Formats: sequence, structure tokens, C-alpha cells
Amino acid sequence: MRLLVLTSRFPYPVEKGDKLRLFFQLRELARHHRVILVALNEGPVAPGDYQVVASLCEEVHVWPLTRAGIAAHLLQGLLSGQPLQVAYFFRRRYLRRLAALIARTRPDGLYCQLIRMAEYVRRLPADLPATLDYMDCFSVQMARQAERESPWRRPVYRREARLLGRYEAQVYPAFSHHTIISAQDRDLLGLSPARRAQVQVIPNGVDTDYFHPAAGPAATETHDLVFAGNMGYFPNVQAARYLVEVLMPRVWAQRPDTSLLLAGARPAPAVLRLAEDSRVEVSGWLEDIRSGYRAGRLFVAPLQAGSGQQNKILEALALGRPCLTTPLVNNAIGAEPERDLLLAEDPDDWVRQILRGLADTELRARLGRAGRAFVAEGHSWGHTVGLLRALWEKD
Repeated sequence: MRLLVLTSRFPYPVEKGDKLRLFFQLRELARHHRVILVALNEGPVAPGDYQVVASLCEEVHVWPLTRAGIAAHLLQGLLSGQPLQVAYFFRRRYLRRLAALIARTRPDGLYCQLIRMAEYVRRLPADLPATLDYMDCFSVQMARQAERESPWRRPVYRREARLLGRYEAQVYPAFSHHTIISAQDRDLLGLSPARRAQVQVIPNGVDTDYFHPAAGPAATETHDLVFAGNMGYFPNVQAARYLVEVLMPRVWAQRPDTSLLLAGARPAPAVLRLAEDSRVEVSGWLEDIRSGYRAGRLFVAPLQAGSGQQNKILEALALGRPCLTTPLVNNAIGAEPERDLLLAEDPDDWVRQILRGLADTELRARLGRAGRAFVAEGHSWGHTVGLLRALWEKD
């Protein structure tokens, strides 16, 4: 099968969630299909990064987005009532180029990542079977972001949330298949119940060969607790502040020397300030994020917001690290509480579970083994991409 893949960003390096998802999907798809990649991108792609992706594909096409073009198309989107996510990426000249590429290469199917790219498919002839990966529920993301914005920016985000909600439904008929990262995101889409039921959940996977338990984990455990992720991403900033400002004072009241590592790139100023307490370390960028996960006796992720699936939890589980998180996060993962990981919701639960996890070496070891087995069985990229391929094999 020759598959044309359409995406809004060149999928390597994998420092963002959409790039991570697509890169590892490409890696698995290339084992079974001939892949033609079309990626829009802001700025040049490093030659080394291009070669990594090109080694997986029959053809790679990178079409640039310029700042001037982005500004002009955003203005058009504001005036026309089009979602800005769509206006940002849609170019008529690229539509013509895409149609010519399809006529030349004659793919058997098209895989479109994110609704921001769906306008291209809507305007193509309907004879090419196409799959849309919503990935997350963008409309709900925007609605949540609106409530965090300043009063003068809030109306823009509310408008975008409203338009995206409509657009999620408008683009549905242009695609033969529809996928999304989690059941909770599927249930938030602005679709009829009948259409929503046809959206297939394709969770993210984990590179279980790369994220594997260390032979001697105790040697690398320099902190009691660790939370890892992009520390400039608002839900992670919110979680880090909740950890240090709400939970840790109560933990320290009973276990004064408890140490915490906040590991990950681009820490926001609010995160950097958390290291004013000597028991809290903010690492910033780590060359190998596995070292961050392995540095803590217990991985904690008190995320209260965000949509999609939290890759950080899957990676920590794959590494055999005992994990404590929220029901919101686990709803998208489906792990068995108390067997694969620990859950906590309110501050009392969190403090109790943190103290319990740190006090019980056998509990941590048992959770680590079970969490690794859970990921290896149902969340390898081979397994999750197999679900995607099964959709196409039905046709």
C-alpha cells in the first residue's frame, strides 16, 4: 500500500506531542507500506533531521510557512470566520501542489494528522480514501486556554474554541476513517453520538526498547520524587506549582528532607522560582530524559488540566518507575489502579500516597514491574499502529 501522510510540522526531532506521535507512527508504517510524507514547516529542517525521516519514506516533501504568509492568512481567517488553526496552515498553492503530487504518485490512501490540515483534504476529489487523526479535542483545549488568558485575549480564544467545535463536525464527512488519542477526547468532540461512536481510539505508544528499566535503578535515584515534562507547557507549570506550593509543605511537615526534581525543557519563570527551596531542583533541558525519570524513587504527575494522553506517564511506566498520578490522566491510559500505578485526587490523597510510596520499597518495586508489563503489552508502538493499520485492512 502506498500511503500519503499529511502533517503540519516536520516530525523530527520529537520534542512536541504531535511530532512524537507521527514520527513513531511513520517508523512502524514504513515496515509495511510505502510512505510519502508532506510536511509543512516553519523554518528550515536540519539535514540530519531530514535524513532520519527520509530513511523511512519513499518521498519527503517539506513546504515552508513564512511569517509574512502566516500573518496574512491569520487576518483572512479573522475576517472570514475560519478557525485560526486552519487559516494558519492552509495555502491554495499547496493545495494545487498536493493535487499534482497525488496525480503523479497515485497513493492508495491518505493519512491526515490534525484538523488544522483537514481543509486540504476537504478540497480534494473524494475518490482517495482518507483518515483524519484528530489526536486531541482542539476545541476543548482552546476553551480551557481561554479561561487562563487575560481579559483582552480571552474573546479570541473563545471564538477559536467555538469555531473549532463546529469545524470538527464539518470536516467529518470528508474522511473515511477518524482516529483520536483517547476515549475522553473522543467524547468531547462536537459530533453526533452516532458519528462519535465511529471515531477509533488509537493511543500513543512508547518506544519500549529505548524506555526500558535500568539494571540498577537505585544507583541513579538521587531524589525522592520526580516530575518530568515540558516545563513551559501550562498544565505542567500548573502541576509543578501545585506540587511545591500545596502538597510539599504537607509532605515536609511529616518528612522534612523529602527532595523533588522537576525535570524537562523550557522551564517557565514560575517553575524556576520553585527552586528557591533547596529541597526542589529544576533541571532544565536533559540530554537524555531517561536520567530524569530514573532520578526519583517515585514519579508524580498531579496534572489537573490538558487533554490527550500524557506521554510522560507511559514513558515512566515503561522505565519501570513507580507512578502516582490523577484519575484524569489515567482515564486516557487505562492502567489498573493499585496494580500498575497509584492514583490521588485531592490534597489529602496526594500526601497520603506520596508518604506511602516513599515508605514502602516493595510497593515501589511491585508497581514498577506491573507498570512496565502494562505498557509492553498494550502500548508499544507496534501494537498501537497495528490498530491503525487494521482500520485500513477492513476496506
